[in-house]
Amino acid sequence: MKVLAVDYGSKRIGLAVGNSMTRVATPLGQFATGNIQEALAQILKLVGEFEIGHIVVGYPLHADGSPSRTCGQVDRFVNFLRKRIAVPVTLVDEKLSSVAAEEMSRDIPGDFRKRKTFLDALAAQVILQKYFEHS
Repeated sequence: MKVLAVDYGSKRIGLAVGNSMTRVATPLGQFATGNIQEALAQILKLVGEFEIGHIVVGYPLHADGSPSRTCGQVDRFVNFLRKRIAVPVTLVDEKLSSVAAEEMSRDIPGDFRKRKTFLDALAAQVILQKYFEHS
């Protein structure tokens, strides 16, 4: 089964796709969060294009496991998504995914501005790998 990972942020959404059989995640890219309807349209397009059977969304918990202030935004996005899509949606603790994405981006040639265009997709890849490791 193919799984789509979403790293939801107030400015950008990072995406990655993977296969639950091979347990390998690949970054897809990112797009501006903008209008939630537009974000949903982008995700629905990818669900159809890649024949996605499950979606995982990064959940920004604090180090002690308590919800961050961003969790409310993610909750609203996930509820919106669940009402409009037939694919199951699971929250995954995204703790340290941005740090791991930053480390991974150092392998990308060029300056930080160029690497920054990949960070959210790399964070989504990390979230998906974490999901595969714990499922």
